Amino acid sequence: MTPNRHLSVSAQHSFGYRRSNQSDVKGSHKQGQQRFMSVVANGSKDLTRATALVYSTYGRPTEVLKVLRHTLEPPGEDSVQVQFLASPINPADINQVEGVYPLKPPMTTQLYNSHPHSSSISSDADHRPLVAVGGNEGVAKITKVGPGVGHLLKIGDWVVMGTAGLGTWRTHGNFKASDLTKVRSVEKMNEGGDSSSLDVVQLATLTVNPCTAYRMLRDFKELSPGDFIIQNGANSGVGESVIQLAKPLGVKTINIIRNRPGHEQVAERLKQLGATHILTDDQLGKLETKELVKSWVQNQEVKLGFNCVGGKPTTEMARLLSKGGHLITYGAMSRQPLILPASLQIFKNVHASGFWLTAWNDQHSNAERQEMIDCVLQVMKKGEFAEINCTRNQWLVTSSDISVLEGRLMEAVKNATSGAGKQVFVME
Repeated sequence: MTPNRHLSVSAQHSFGYRRSNQSDVKGSHKQGQQRFMSVVANGSKDLTRATALVYSTYGRPTEVLKVLRHTLEPPGEDSVQVQFLASPINPADINQVEGVYPLKPPMTTQLYNSHPHSSSISSDADHRPLVAVGGNEGVAKITKVGPGVGHLLKIGDWVVMGTAGLGTWRTHGNFKASDLTKVRSVEKMNEGGDSSSLDVVQLATLTVNPCTAYRMLRDFKELSPGDFIIQNGANSGVGESVIQLAKPLGVKTINIIRNRPGHEQVAERLKQLGATHILTDDQLGKLETKELVKSWVQNQEVKLGFNCVGGKPTTEMARLLSKGGHLITYGAMSRQPLILPASLQIFKNVHASGFWLTAWNDQHSNAERQEMIDCVLQVMKKGEFAEINCTRNQWLVTSSDISVLEGRLMEAVKNATSGAGKQVFVME
C-alpha cells in the first residue's frame, strides 16, 4: 500500500507507519527528518481544527517533538471537547518524552478520528502515524459536551486534568469527563466568585506542584500551629507551594536552598512568600547549624521533612527532624541515593516514605480530587498564593504558518531543558 494520501508529503517522512487494527499501540518508530505533519479534512462544521506537539519515539525533546496539525470529531457520549488556555512544561514532561519517566502514555492514532460523514481519513485508517501528545498539566475551556455527560460539566466551564498522561500540549482535545476537574464554573464566572480572579497560568500550574505540597502537608503527620517542617529544593515549584500552603495553617518552614550566585535574591523571594527560616545547603551538617535550628524550634517539633534532592545533604537534613519525624521524598534532582543512618531510625524513630501525586490520583475518587483542588483554590483566591515565575510562550490557536509556530514552541522546549526557568505555553 502507498502512504496515507491525506497526509502531506512532509508528514509521510516525519513518522514511521505501522499497519494495525488497534487504536493504542505501545512502541516507538523511526525518527524522521521533517518537523511537522498535517492532516487535511473536509469542511464539515462538526470538525475542529487543532494543533498538537507530539512524539512518536522517545529521545531528546527538541529532536523528537513535532507539530501535528489535525482535525477533531465531536466528543463521544461521555466526553467533552476543550480548547486549552495554558499548559506548562514540567521536568516530568521532559522525562516522559525522553522515555525515562515511569508513566509512558501509549502511542495512539486517536488524533486522526474524523467525523462519520467525512471520508478524508477513515479510508486509510491502517496508515495513521502512532503518536503521543506531550504535557501532563494545563487548564482548558469546554467548547463541546457529549450527550451523556450530564450537568456536571457545561460549555464554558474551565477544567484541569484529573489524571496524568492525557497530553496537554495542544490547542484542542477530546477527553472523558471523568478525567477532568472543574476549576471555574460558567455560571459564576461573571459574579466575581469561583476562581475568576485567578490568572490562566496560576490555574494551568495548579494540579502538580500545589497539589503535591497540599497532600504532603496533610497525609503523613497531623500538623498544629507552631509546628515546623523542613525542606530542600525550597525554591522549586513544590517548595514555594509548601511555604504558601503552610502559612495559613500556622506551620513554620525551614527552607534549604543551594549556595550559588544569586541565592540572596532567591532567599528574599522565599521570605516574601512567607518562609520562616532559610539555610543554604553548605550549612548542613555543621554543629552551629544544629544549634541554630534548636534555637528556632525551641519547644516545638520539626515533624516533616520534604526531599526532592537526595544525596548527603538530605541525610544531614534528616538529622534535623525531631523524634518521630517523617521524611517524605518526592524527587531526586541530584540523582544520588538517599542514605538514612540506622541511628536516626533506632534512636529518633524517623520514618521515610515516598510520594507520587500520580499514584495518589489513581487511588482516589473524582470527588476527592475535586475537594483537593477546591481547597488549594480557596488559598489562591484569598491572595495568599503568588504567581509562579515563568516565561509565557504564545501559541496562536489560529496559526496558519506551521513553520513559525514550530519555531516558537521548540524554543520554549529548548529553554525548559537548558535551565532557562519555567516555561508555559499560553494559547491565544
